[in-house]
Amino acid sequence: MALSGRDCPDCGRRVSEPFQETITGREVCPDCANALFMGSAAGAVTGDVGAGYGVWAMLMRRIRRAE
Repeated sequence: MALSGRDCPDCGRRVSEPFQETITGREVCPDCANALFMGSAAGAVTGDVGAGYGVWAMLMRRIRRAE
């Protein structure tokens, strides 16, 4: 039996790993869930939403390039 993957709605990659539910209730691949978590943590630590968005955007750019 072959494992089939699912397309992640955020990065568009085909992933065979189980999806994770984010704090917003969406199901995304583990890499995108980690990027959202790190961005949220950076925003909470610095108190600056822009810093959190910057971390999230940087990580998502790396994920999309890794295709």
